[in-house]
Amino acid sequence: MRALLTITCGGPGRVATSAGAIVLIAAVASNHGWDLFQAVRVGSIACSAFVTLFAVLAMVGAATGVCDETPAPAPKEEA
Repeated sequence: MRALLTITCGGPGRVATSAGAIVLIAAVASNHGWDLFQAVRVGSIACSAFVTLFAVLAMVGAATGVCDETPAPAPKEEA
């Protein structure tokens, strides 16, 4: 299916758009639009939970200095 969409539609962005449009049209035409809406709603809730968790972990990592580069060695004292 992906190869067919690539041949007929072009690059990956257009393929994803075309595939989404095909799914939407098929779901509405077969009277499953509400099921598709529910699936998108549950998927978006799961994605937002993941994004929130990732953002919290990123902020904690930045606050604790986990992502900082290795510190430079201390300057040597001259005797």
